Amino acid sequence: MPQRTGSLLVPLFILLAGLFASAYIQILPELALELLPWLPYVLASVMVFLAWHFNRGKVLLAGGLILLPAFYPYIATESFPSSSTTVAAIGLGLLLVLRERGFFNRFVFNRILFLAMLLAWSVAYEKGTINFDFLAINVPLLDVTLSSLLCWAAIAITSLLSLSYWWRKADGFSTAVLVSLATLLLIECQNFSVNQDAAIRSAQILVWVWFVIAESHRMAYRDELTQLPSRRALNEAMLALPRHYAIAMLDVDHFKKFNDSYGHDKGDDVLRIVGRVMLRYGGSASVFRYGGEEFTLLFKGRNVEQAEETLEQVREEIQAQRLDVSTDAKTKEISVTASLGLAYSTTGEAPGDVIKRADQALYQAKRKGRNRLMVAAD
Repeated sequence: MPQRTGSLLVPLFILLAGLFASAYIQILPELALELLPWLPYVLASVMVFLAWHFNRGKVLLAGGLILLPAFYPYIATESFPSSSTTVAAIGLGLLLVLRERGFFNRFVFNRILFLAMLLAWSVAYEKGTINFDFLAINVPLLDVTLSSLLCWAAIAITSLLSLSYWWRKADGFSTAVLVSLATLLLIECQNFSVNQDAAIRSAQILVWVWFVIAESHRMAYRDELTQLPSRRALNEAMLALPRHYAIAMLDVDHFKKFNDSYGHDKGDDVLRIVGRVMLRYGGSASVFRYGGEEFTLLFKGRNVEQAEETLEQVREEIQAQRLDVSTDAKTKEISVTASLGLAYSTTGEAPGDVIKRADQALYQAKRKGRNRLMVAAD
């Protein structure tokens, strides 16, 4: 499944479930209808707890921003769009470009203060506490005030920024921001009842709860440097293997010597290059970072028959990569190579034993001169 489609699948399902619930809100029991307006705040409390537990300051800010328009009895005005929706949209857009700084510290306080000040200025202008006459004029042909036009422009620019960011990243955070912006605009433009509003806003908050849970799972099972699944993910994948499979171990040649010569930063670049190459073959094999400079490829199903051909392609593509190690004195590019060992499973053999045989084949490839593939004997 393409990454963009996968990132949208669960958030859109949650949002559509909220819309479906809002359409049939009248069939709920009376007690449920009485409790429903409190549901967004209960879910927001769960969201804040998860943000605290996983030290996610931007999630804390997002929770406050998407609940901001819910306080309409206190800040409601006649403007369209409302100040709260405009500030919430701008704030969500800013979260896309701000770095994560933790749950509650001076950075989060400064960001909350900035957004609160922005909201206070907007509400003060709409209430007439402060006055900018030029913003009240009607824009020709559009029949809207300049202030409303500027608000819509800010929301539109933020939405386009969010869409562009999601298109490039397709990660959980940008997806949650994009879905939240769409929900804010839907609530702003439609005349929902209090209970319908609560159902849709609850779905909006559930998207963020899902993001925090999914992100914590990703951090536990994915290697941060190479973006490959980690050894923990490999261990789980080996719990449910078919009868016939193959495991390959890949090791970067002379990696310690490379680190000593060019530094650990360049060594990390080498691992990223190898990770990017292996990700391209994710359709043929499940790829993992085993640890250090070692990687694992797991072949199942029909792909077992093409395992050796695929591994040769991986080896050749790694060798074709170039890494810039230039210094102030001279310009220099080098290539890296990798050795591989492959083992096919046999009847009754434990996956750990297959890995051991793949490792033995890998060491044999290194003894024979490196930059080659060796297949273990059954």
